[in-house]
Amino acid sequence: MMPASVAAQDAASTTPATGTGWSRGVRLVVSLLLLFQLTAILIGPFTLPPTYIGSLLQPWFRPYLGATYLDHSYKFFAPDPGPSHLVRYDLEFADDSHQQGIFPSLDDHWPRLYYHRHFMLSEFINIGSPDVNVPPQTDWTRIPLSEQQQQYARSYAEHLLKKHHARRVTLWLRQHLIPTQEQVERGMKLDDPSLYRERQLGSYARM
Repeated sequence: MMPASVAAQDAASTTPATGTGWSRGVRLVVSLLLLFQLTAILIGPFTLPPTYIGSLLQPWFRPYLGATYLDHSYKFFAPDPGPSHLVRYDLEFADDSHQQGIFPSLDDHWPRLYYHRHFMLSEFINIGSPDVNVPPQTDWTRIPLSEQQQQYARSYAEHLLKKHHARRVTLWLRQHLIPTQEQVERGMKLDDPSLYRERQLGSYARM
């Protein structure tokens, strides 16, 4: 005859555990939230370059992407990063003095996330919808701004004028090209002056 203690242990091992795991409803909700987050993360790669899926989903996810800082320019990182863009400005004050600056700036915009948010602002002007009437062979420094790009430039100018109490500001878009492999092998530095070029965005007076 089996001892009582052994019988009790066998009975305990065959009794279903009444664990404190999530219920089926909670697991379903968490799974849906994870699926939503994963889809939001993939929106960026699906929109640069534009795809049908990305164009379809982006309007629905845009508020969430903006609130969670997930609206990154993934093309800047991979698979084929292009040139980066900065905005240089010259402020003119009532006493005819001038103050120049640039954004993003490693000296002014830190930590890194703060710099990155300003970098996205400068990139918006470049990635705005181009003017379809401009011939594709037009030199980059002579390409006129599209209506969307003009709106971005004017909004940045109004902010700078208000922040610094200036009477006029002139903006330039500075493009930083990436050196080729051959140029790097010859010793060219990433900040070589020949890798930079600019085009004027416009001059704006305080209203």
